Amino acid sequence: MLTQPLLNMLAGLEKVFAKLDIDFYLVGAVARDIQFSLKDENIRARATEDVDIAVMVSDQAQYTAIKNALIASGEFTAHETEAIKLYYQNAIEIDLLPFGDIENEQREIKLTDPMFILNMPGFSEVFPYAEAVQLSEELNIRVCTLEGIILLKLIANNDRPSRTKDITDIEHIIANYFDISDADIYSDHFEVMDYYDTKDREYIPLVCARVIGRKIGQLLQESRELHERIAKILIGRPTTLWNAMLDGLNDN
Repeated sequence: MLTQPLLNMLAGLEKVFAKLDIDFYLVGAVARDIQFSLKDENIRARATEDVDIAVMVSDQAQYTAIKNALIASGEFTAHETEAIKLYYQNAIEIDLLPFGDIENEQREIKLTDPMFILNMPGFSEVFPYAEAVQLSEELNIRVCTLEGIILLKLIANNDRPSRTKDITDIEHIIANYFDISDADIYSDHFEVMDYYDTKDREYIPLVCARVIGRKIGQLLQESRELHERIAKILIGRPTTLWNAMLDGLNDN
């Protein structure tokens, strides 16, 4: 599922987080590849150069304490200029993404030493739905769902439209979603199979996009403001798949 260096790194993180009683979950490309491999080992993982870890913290003092504890373990070092980055054994780059009460009313994180501002909408909404995954005999980690990953990528691309990789990553998940979630689609969303023309070359992706939209809506059921923002993002990209996701979002 994951390389041994990645497993060792996650074990080192988990050990420190457990001592400090910190809730966290995996996001980004590693989370996507774990979700893929859980359902279908034949789906090819895409190359990634770093690991994204979302950590629930109350303020900057707690975030700094976490970083200091990781560095004190001897396995992690701080990035020279970026406040959220660490290195594991000088080989694996980690983005330590704070969310929770540390966010201001605009859903921003403002760190100092060095100064760093990060937009974090969606991370608190996704966290309760993160799935516990047994990565090894000793290691159980919460992992972002595929729908949560798409939600966060929609927001990231909206904040920085130059991040076109977010769009290709979303399309990659949709293209493989049926192989991963067919049982769920048949059991809980079977009626969606009748919403589209089976002769349409995008029939299966359309079904998947509709179901993904529904599940994003479930993630956002307690956040009307973010629900409206995602709807506007999807409206702004009027492709067939984006329209299907929008329809699913509005099904709830």
